[in-house]
Amino acid sequence: RSTTPGVHSRSWNHIAIGVEMLGDFDVEPFDSGRGLDVHNNAVAAIAILCNKFKIDPATIRLHKEDPKTTHVCPGKNVIKETIIQEVKEAMME
Repeated sequence: RSTTPGVHSRSWNHIAIGVEMLGDFDVEPFDSGRGLDVHNNAVAAIAILCNKFKIDPATIRLHKEDPKTTHVCPGKNVIKETIIQEVKEAMME
């Protein structure tokens, strides 16, 4: 069991689980092609983590929301409300 904090987001490394989504979804689509694969895999992984650790999907934070970052990731094409809703639905499957 590791107790080493993550490096995904400076403000939340000690209190959050980071899920990496490979792509630049500021310019790449998140609803088709490779972006859709990343989208679906991220939703599935987050749903599994939320179920396992009893995490409310409404508490999801995107990297760009970190007040200590200048990054815009995962990008404007990732709609937080959509991800949260899809994670909630996947948790019920």
